[in-house]
Amino acid sequence: MRGITRFGAVLVCGLFLVFSAVGSCLGMDLNESSRKWTTSLAIGTTVDGSFSSRLLGAWWLPRELAVGQCGSASARIELDLGVLDGRDTTFDAGFQPVFRYSHGSSAIKPYLDLGAGIHFLSRANIRGRQMGAAFQFSLIAGTGLCFHDSWEIGYRYMHISNADIHDNNDGRDEHLVVLSLVF
Repeated sequence: MRGITRFGAVLVCGLFLVFSAVGSCLGMDLNESSRKWTTSLAIGTTVDGSFSSRLLGAWWLPRELAVGQCGSASARIELDLGVLDGRDTTFDAGFQPVFRYSHGSSAIKPYLDLGAGIHFLSRANIRGRQMGAAFQFSLIAGTGLCFHDSWEIGYRYMHISNADIHDNNDGRDEHLVVLSLVF
């Protein structure tokens, strides 16, 4: 998993830089984004049955890039507060840039999300999984539907691990249902 985590983090950071540079410096077709803030609730589980709930807050960059006739690429900065495993409660605080591709111009738009970030755990042992330390990295992939640019429902896969910077690195894979309100 070590190579995948490092590759994913480098890929997402690279996409963020390319998106920013291309849109700003080359004057590509940037439209003003109707999104400013998003608040989300995510609830899910891991393969071993561990519970996860997350409260997400996001600030959207003010511009989005037009892709083809009916697509758009946008980015947001996301803050993530989580409660992991109800039996041995662990708290999680994270920060991650997330990129979105949306398709369509109707009232219902499908989307794909990719992101990577950093997280801090209150404990390095979550239900027997040795995370190695409080400092962790995350990779995110998600999909869903946006309704009338005001609310969304989707699925998110999140991998959290320390990218082998510590000896113990069991990692954690979460499968989450996400409900969001867009402001």
